[in-house]
Amino acid sequence: MDLRQIKNIIKEFEDSKIDKLEISDKDFSIKLEKNKTQTIFSSSPSVSDNGVATPPVATPSEQVQPEVEENTNVLVKAPLVGTFYQAPSPDASPFVRVNQKVNKGDTLFIVEAMKVMNEIAAPVSGTVVKINVSDATMVEFGQVVMEIQE
Repeated sequence: MDLRQIKNIIKEFEDSKIDKLEISDKDFSIKLEKNKTQTIFSSSPSVSDNGVATPPVATPSEQVQPEVEENTNVLVKAPLVGTFYQAPSPDASPFVRVNQKVNKGDTLFIVEAMKVMNEIAAPVSGTVVKINVSDATMVEFGQVVMEIQE
């Protein structure tokens, strides 16, 4: 199964009313589950005929759940482990800068994982007040990448 097929399955799953989906092929397995607050994607490694385990395909949710601090800044966290990029290409300008106004759904940054570029969208409208990560550095799951003031 190629990446395009996986993305199509995920898109159809997100748009459907189905809460749980599991697909298994001879050397590929994917499980998709919806939670009330966030869609969770997971995949398990499978063993091919030659007995070698194939790595799982990590397909993260692109929904970033905001957390509100006491100072009412919304914390935008990395939804997966990967490399943070503030622009779509090395010679392009960043998606956002500090003190820039953003609308809910605007692309804030990219997290690359396993050669897949995952665009992370703004969970709320507001002003970017802080960017906590340098371009082209690793981020951990749940690491605060940006702060947006509503």
